[in-house]
Amino acid sequence: MGGYGSGRHSRRTTVENCLSLDTNNFSQWGYLKPGDRIGNLTWSRNGNETGSCRFYSHVDDLHASITFNYNYKGEKHPDIKVNLCWYSPGFGGRRYLFLCPFCGRKMRTMHIRGGEIACRICHNLSYTSCNENHKYDSLFMRMARSNSNYTWLDYKRWFKEHTKKS
Repeated sequence: MGGYGSGRHSRRTTVENCLSLDTNNFSQWGYLKPGDRIGNLTWSRNGNETGSCRFYSHVDDLHASITFNYNYKGEKHPDIKVNLCWYSPGFGGRRYLFLCPFCGRKMRTMHIRGGEIACRICHNLSYTSCNENHKYDSLFMRMARSNSNYTWLDYKRWFKEHTKKS
C-alpha cells in the first residue's frame, strides 16, 4: 500500500489532447469580417490528421456566429452553432469571444472532446503543466515520514533547486 507514484494524480484530460478552436485565429484568417464565409480546418499530430472541420461564419452588426460541421475520430457529427460576442479594445476594432454552448461563458478558445464543442471548464479539462506540478509530492511525503527532521516541502524545495542546475 502506498509507495512511489501513489497518491493523488490528475486523470483529467488535458487541453493539449483535444482539438481547439481559437477566435484569434479565425480573426487573423479573415473569417470574422462582416458577411458570410465558408472555410476548412484540419488538425494533425505527427503528420497524421486527427480531425477536420468545415465551418460557416456569419458576422453582421448585431450578431456573429460560427457553425461547425466536423469529423472527430473518423465520425461525422451534426452541425453545431456557436455564437460569438465582441468588445472593443482601447485601440479600435473588435475582439471576438465564443459563447460556450453549455454554460454561456465568454471564452477565447473552445475545445472539441467526445464529439461536443464546449469551453475548458465544461469539459473539465486541465493543462499538462498543472498535472505535472504535483507529480512527486507523494514521494516527498514518504521521504518526510522516514526522516522527521524535514517536511515534505523541504524535500520539494531541495529537489527543485538541484534539478534546475542539471
